Amino acid sequence: MFSRLFRALSGDNGATETNPATGAAASEISDAPVTPSAAVPAAGTPAGTTVGRPALASHSFVRREPVVNRQQRVAGYEFSLESRLAARLAGRGGLSQRNLQDTLFQELANAAGEGGVLGQRQAFVPVTPEGLESAYLTRLPRQNTVLMLSLPADAGGDSLPPPALLARLRQEGFSLGMYVPPDKAPLATLRPHLDYVAIDVAAFDGERLRNLAYALKTVDGHTVQIIADNVQTVDEFNLCFQRGFDFFQGPAVSLKEAWAPTKGAASRMRIVQLLNQLRNEAETRELAASLKQDPLLSFRILRYINSPGIGLTSPVTSIEHALVVLGQVRFYRWLSLLLFAPQGGGFGEWLIVELALTRGRLMELLGADRFPVVEHDALFLCGAFSLLDRLLQQPLAELVGQLTLPAAVKEALLTRQGPYGQLLDLAEACESLDAERIEAAAAKAGFESDVTNRALLASMAWAHEVGELGGE
Repeated sequence: MFSRLFRALSGDNGATETNPATGAAASEISDAPVTPSAAVPAAGTPAGTTVGRPALASHSFVRREPVVNRQQRVAGYEFSLESRLAARLAGRGGLSQRNLQDTLFQELANAAGEGGVLGQRQAFVPVTPEGLESAYLTRLPRQNTVLMLSLPADAGGDSLPPPALLARLRQEGFSLGMYVPPDKAPLATLRPHLDYVAIDVAAFDGERLRNLAYALKTVDGHTVQIIADNVQTVDEFNLCFQRGFDFFQGPAVSLKEAWAPTKGAASRMRIVQLLNQLRNEAETRELAASLKQDPLLSFRILRYINSPGIGLTSPVTSIEHALVVLGQVRFYRWLSLLLFAPQGGGFGEWLIVELALTRGRLMELLGADRFPVVEHDALFLCGAFSLLDRLLQQPLAELVGQLTLPAAVKEALLTRQGPYGQLLDLAEACESLDAERIEAAAAKAGFESDVTNRALLASMAWAHEVGELGGE
């Protein structure tokens, strides 16, 4: 179950790992500040295409909001630029509006990996009709990128994108969606070319929501996915779920304060106890005795040690033998990941788990060129463990008191000070919709937007892969 994700974390594949944030080999250590890597052509850029950086917004931090599906799992993210830049350009119209659009395309293209903006998940990118013809759009990876058309309130027939353009974009590999305007008039013309339709929940009452979702779902054999946008409360989430919406987005989904997982606390506390025993160099027989108190954990470690990825020639049938074969260092890393394996909760648990893994990986990537290799695991644990209070529903100070952790990790978790404090502040700020907070945290930590955006998207894709494998 965990063999692939363990190799991803520990680098057991034998290859030299490249830091997605800087492009340097992960083993290269430097005390110098990290500077932005040179922009590299994105996977979607035609050969020979030269596209410069938009003039007005050379340093822009990308924000993201989660989009969850009916299984209450994170299906993707909607991306936007920080609100301060958007507000500054929104009133200018013309060139400035196009510049805002182009800047978002450019930042996502620079930060995207070979598998797309978010790997196997959807990246929802707001776009104006003019933006569909932008030269910068050619740099975006096509795979799993959804261009979400946003029309002005007074949009008439002349301002709609031509159907031929929409057909071409879909043929090139993009998916297309649209935010439903209040009058819904453009839907009839554009709907045959759309894969997604987003409905602002606040703009319609319950009955109209049901009727609209039903009317849009399938017409003439063409089915679209319906997104409930701007979901403010859990009640609205439940209403849209009952009305048959496919995806959900808004404050009720993205605010951590609304997330309250209730399952799996006892099992996770057993893992915390084992981590402590390992840090205190407990004997193998002591570890085996603790494991045997949890049949599910015992089953998981035996399944893991006998998985094809480990490559043993004969099966391991006892806990003691499994611990000897695995070794304490690898066992510690496996338990650290298992701590964040979703255990059947709703979207709250999945979001917290993914957010914790993203924080940990982001700190690890950003700190790779500033800290020795032996500290990289501590960076990951610092970011991941910063959300243990939400996951276990206990005060963080109490949990840290129960854990045996490196001093620098404890200091960062409890005071946001010490060598890891600024990185943890930045990892938290990247989850915020507060533009000034993101920019201030990045400046304090010494990172430019290019490096931060690239590391963030790489961390999100990695966290998704780990979370999916861990939830099996």
